[in-house]
Amino acid sequence: MHPFTGLATREDGAICACCRSHPVGFIDKESLEEIWNNDTIRRIRRQVLNNERPPECAPCFNLEDQGVESLRQRHITNRIPESRINLYPNALDSLGEDYTMPFEIPTMELKLNNLCNLACRMCHPMDSTSWTDWSEVKEFYKKEGNIMYAIVEEHGLESKPFLDKFQDSPEWWASLEKNLSHFRRVEFAGGEPLMDPQHYRILDMLKPYGHQIELKYATNGTTLGISKGRTVHEYWPHFKSVAVNVSLDGIGDVYDYIRSNSDWNLVVKNIKEIQAIPNISRVVGACTVQISNILVLDKIIECFLNELGIIFHSHRVEYPNVLSAQVLPKELKDLAYHRLEAVKSRLHRFKLCKDNPRLIEYTLGQIQDNQNYLRAKDQSDLWPDCVEFNRRLDLSRQSKSFIDVNPEFAKYA
Repeated sequence: MHPFTGLATREDGAICACCRSHPVGFIDKESLEEIWNNDTIRRIRRQVLNNERPPECAPCFNLEDQGVESLRQRHITNRIPESRINLYPNALDSLGEDYTMPFEIPTMELKLNNLCNLACRMCHPMDSTSWTDWSEVKEFYKKEGNIMYAIVEEHGLESKPFLDKFQDSPEWWASLEKNLSHFRRVEFAGGEPLMDPQHYRILDMLKPYGHQIELKYATNGTTLGISKGRTVHEYWPHFKSVAVNVSLDGIGDVYDYIRSNSDWNLVVKNIKEIQAIPNISRVVGACTVQISNILVLDKIIECFLNELGIIFHSHRVEYPNVLSAQVLPKELKDLAYHRLEAVKSRLHRFKLCKDNPRLIEYTLGQIQDNQNYLRAKDQSDLWPDCVEFNRRLDLSRQSKSFIDVNPEFAKYA
């Protein structure tokens, strides 16, 4: 559904078919309007309608081959309200024979720069200005041939971390303004969107059409606004509804370890404040499953559904490979698998599931995705690199050690 219903931006000026895909264009070469019907996106539309696999969509197909539901699959079924098959059932009506479509994009996913106050372990300088110790671990990205190594080098992010290709692009802003009346859904990510002045500039542009627009956020939850009245409390009531995904990769010490510079108690406080805003449609705990939280994922699920009253949603670290849960030694991988199996039988007792029984099925699917992922590949040969990667960041950040946070790893380290 994505190539027919929206586009996504990336901090380096790339425009993608969705937030997972490889680029279909760059704003320093084409306007947003031109990219919407360029040769690449028209080829992708043709390929997906012919049940082919466009190379730009490889991240989704890679997950599907491992038995994990992908973003692509979520949006071509009607199991969740925000599936694009539900939002835009007539999307193909305006598709031309040459696979062009009118420049009337209903959904836009926006990552405008990498301004961020956190330095999460699985992140990198392109997504956060706070990632100041890239030099300590960049060799692991280079070793696995990850494109992020080349992007950081190309833009000099190791020494000059701020990356913003949109602020000074008149063509970008002109294309965005031309499409304002057609938006039905605008999604913000980052960096951290709630601390980004450009985010509020766009909300000002969208406000006249706010009655028809649902906002969606991927936020770290550490702030609810910036100075001079630009806070969620002033802006969000102007829109049809607001869905908030708060990135929560653990609870307590595990959360603080993975999401460097953050504070678990502050984020919990802000979640409660968000939940009190009248037009919030849902609050989701978005958990990036990885080496340092996979053994306590059952406890994370229980905390979200029983204590915080938020939906559990997960995706998985695939790069750097050394932080993937697939790196675990077999004995630990089996332990993680069985803990996830055990939590399935308790879901019906969790408060949010009692109030919304349909969440049981959804959460079971999330759990099964992570179990399938654990069993799909054996990357345990990377375990020594995993230990070394985390040791280097521990020293650089003067944090608790990898083993202190994950005591069950001690006999394998």
